[in-house]
Amino acid sequence: MVPAPATTPTAQALLDALTGRAGATAADLADAAGIGRSTAAKLLAKLAAEGGVLRQPGGRQGGRRSADRWTLVASTPAAAQDRSTAPPTPTADAADPEQSGRESGRLGAGELRRLVLAFLADRPGQALSPTVIAKALGRSAGAVGNALTVLAGQGAVVQTQVKPRRYTLAQQTEQAGVTG
Repeated sequence: MVPAPATTPTAQALLDALTGRAGATAADLADAAGIGRSTAAKLLAKLAAEGGVLRQPGGRQGGRRSADRWTLVASTPAAAQDRSTAPPTPTADAADPEQSGRESGRLGAGELRRLVLAFLADRPGQALSPTVIAKALGRSAGAVGNALTVLAGQGAVVQTQVKPRRYTLAQQTEQAGVTG
């Protein structure tokens, strides 16, 4: 049964294809619905965020990523009520609360810099390397290093050590200089 009324014929075709095909891949569903694979993937991500379908991450086999599997969530009055009151279950791509609304796991412009600043603000007086920050945030050390370079240029952080590079908030450094 359909979890919620589909807003488009394409979404309805995808839901119809998913009925009776528990554990199907997005490619299989796209072929069955007669729609493009990217369209199916986007619709499935949207339906998963709304609680209409369940995503089962494919994992890795032999160094390659396996396709995710999709299952239609049963539509009963009790199940619909549970979905409306419960927050959506995060997927593997959206395990970080800062990106829970994003299907791809990519951050928007400036979001990584905000995450880095918040991380440093939670650790006053600590000079941290890009690698430590990156591991804690689950992000690339290179991307965090680039964000720290931009933040240092803006005066938001100060590089306290050249090798290995370590950074702290600019406010913390100024306060330490005044009191010390």
